[in-house]
Amino acid sequence: MTSIPASIASRLEQQDYQQLLLLSRRLLAEAQALSCRIAAVNEIAIAINRSLKLDEILRVVAKQAKWLLDFEHCSVCLHNRKGSWRIVTLFGSTVEINFSEMTDMGVVGTSLRTGQARLIHHNSTSGFLSQYSSQIIIPLESENRVLGTINFATSAPKTYTQEDLRIGYLLAVQLSAAIRNAERFEELNRLYLQLEEEKHKTDKLLLNILPIDIASELKQTGAVKPVHYESASVLFTDFKNFTELSEQLTPQELVDELDYCFSCFDQFIEAHNLEKLKTIGDSYMCVGGIPTSNKTHAIDAVLAAINIRTFMEWRKKEKALLNQPYWDIRIGIHSGPLLAGVIGHKKFAYDVWGDTVNTASRMESSGIPGGINISQATFELIKDFFSIESRGKISAKNKGAIDMYLVKGIKDNLALDPIGLLPNQEFNKLYFAIQSDKNS
Repeated sequence: MTSIPASIASRLEQQDYQQLLLLSRRLLAEAQALSCRIAAVNEIAIAINRSLKLDEILRVVAKQAKWLLDFEHCSVCLHNRKGSWRIVTLFGSTVEINFSEMTDMGVVGTSLRTGQARLIHHNSTSGFLSQYSSQIIIPLESENRVLGTINFATSAPKTYTQEDLRIGYLLAVQLSAAIRNAERFEELNRLYLQLEEEKHKTDKLLLNILPIDIASELKQTGAVKPVHYESASVLFTDFKNFTELSEQLTPQELVDELDYCFSCFDQFIEAHNLEKLKTIGDSYMCVGGIPTSNKTHAIDAVLAAINIRTFMEWRKKEKALLNQPYWDIRIGIHSGPLLAGVIGHKKFAYDVWGDTVNTASRMESSGIPGGINISQATFELIKDFFSIESRGKISAKNKGAIDMYLVKGIKDNLALDPIGLLPNQEFNKLYFAIQSDKNS
């Protein structure tokens, strides 16, 4: 066996050592570079997970992705709610395209369809990235659903390696999670807004049924305690010969007319701080002095009654000119103590009880068409403000003969107009004096 001279063996060992040293240095450099790229991915992941807004997430990726890969173009393809795909350019020339079909998107569409990443060295495909020779297309996936793709591209061929693909994949995993979190946050906000809208509708409906204080108590406690009021004014209206005249109208015409009249009544009583309780057929009922007590409830009720009467007089003239049937109205008011509260467990109703309510009803039924008929108790509370005519004692069902009065209008010295419809400054001065007396 021939032996290798010692000098040659020594040179071979030295050469192997140098090669091994170079290889070790190269591997170390590659490991350090890979470590830096992984650290950059982690930094991007931390940054994008600080936000739940998609625009901010994509802005961070656009700013920091250059630490990971060399590219001339970076974009994401995301799914629209309308069912199409949109391209959001993060770096490079802006591309604003919406695709309805994946087949129009070239290699990006293929990745969306298959869920597979693509590493392209020489581009020969169509689509919005066709101008770039080297491409990396990585699907963005979350919970087995493809959300879109992240796309890197550059003009030089054979630019990207398998290692670049793996780094891009690490970024795609983090970006997918951030996008999914942003979607969930947006969905939660959308559901919250819908919930707020439904709550607003429910509150609005509840406030159409109950006073705001009563509705709040009901929502907070689930029940409303009855409240006794020392003094309040109950107002009833009713149309004379309603049944007979209604036979001249179609059902729809009847409902439309009642709705028109009662809607106007609603505006009058709201303007004068009264609380509407209910309508029964052609009867309308409201109360002043509840749910918040005040000392002007009788004055408020009469002012509202004057508005209602004036409106019905105008409506009567309008109907007469059109040769259409019209209604005369009776209005009755009585003031006194009552109990107010909510009854029922499913269809809530705010109502009042007591002899005051019965007497107010008798004021209406014992009144005259076109008149505002009030009791002695109401008269005592409003006599300084309104022109009133005594009717003497009038027989009322189940009440016997009781004193009744007709309100003509606001007193001449307290009215802005000759018919006593609008209060003047002196009226308001006396009115607010009564209000402030309660507050003191």
